[in-house]
Amino acid sequence: MEYRKLGNSSLDVSVVCLGTWAFGGDRWWGYQDDNDSLEVLEDALARGVNFIDTAPVYGRGHSEEVIGSFIAQGKIREKVILATKLGLRWDGRSIFHDLSRKRMFDEIDASRKRLKTDYFDLYQVHWHDPDTPIGQTAEIMHKFYQDGIIKAIGVSNYSMAQIEEFKKYAPIHSLQPSYSMFDRDIEEEVIPFCIENSIGIITYAPLYSGLLTGKFFLDGAKIPGDINRKMKSRDLEEPCFSINKTTLIKLKKIADKHGKTLAQLALNWNFNQKGVTSAIAGARKLSQLYDNLGSTGWKLDKEDLTMIRDILAERFIEIEKVEEKV
Repeated sequence: MEYRKLGNSSLDVSVVCLGTWAFGGDRWWGYQDDNDSLEVLEDALARGVNFIDTAPVYGRGHSEEVIGSFIAQGKIREKVILATKLGLRWDGRSIFHDLSRKRMFDEIDASRKRLKTDYFDLYQVHWHDPDTPIGQTAEIMHKFYQDGIIKAIGVSNYSMAQIEEFKKYAPIHSLQPSYSMFDRDIEEEVIPFCIENSIGIITYAPLYSGLLTGKFFLDGAKIPGDINRKMKSRDLEEPCFSINKTTLIKLKKIADKHGKTLAQLALNWNFNQKGVTSAIAGARKLSQLYDNLGSTGWKLDKEDLTMIRDILAERFIEIEKVEEKV
């Protein structure tokens, strides 16, 4: 496993970060056996993953509770770089932005209780709350940092303008944006800015909600109708379906050259892009964890990277043509 410094923080994190959204077992991901989650956590740590990402909203606190029960089993807290978030509250099936002062203090206490820890290595603002000034949010996060309750400050899903505003009031050690071979919006402005300002980048959705595994395009897997997949519905319908299939067929030849799966290729490409520190990859069970870990310990050569660049550029042009007709 490779480890990298997270921005200008004191944290050294594994290039593969274990994502635990599915551990919540909510309507986004469906039923999840807690025993499977605990097994994944144990094996991930044993195989060198030291970075775990969660959030209160994942299963309305359940993901944090599962991780907390795992941490409580043994003296492993110091071995784990534990990252969680704040800023979303729920009322039944509805989720709301809430970074009000009282909510932020209540939320950090609730997360510490669920995760059975006095501190977080990385605490992240999940989403900006349009009803709360960014300066106020940043100042409270800075207080948590100065009080030693958190070791590093992160933001997630922030725009460039929001990042710049936040930085006026508090340091930012990391940014968590979506980023994948098929979702590269951060390359033009965000990545250069983060590099220049020593802000670590922790990418989420590096497999583009599973589309980059190829299972829907090449393996004939049934396309699920859950809410998460609907976000990518355009990519699973014609003419985009055929464009994506052609792209993945070309990428698979590069993966085959290294004896790797498409998922492993996509993850390796992701966390080896300039400015990226770590990529979040979820795993419901051990087989998925092992597949994710197969993305480490090898490198794409210059020829591979050139081919991937050209393949993705061709896809971008074709997708743009489709969007122009809509």
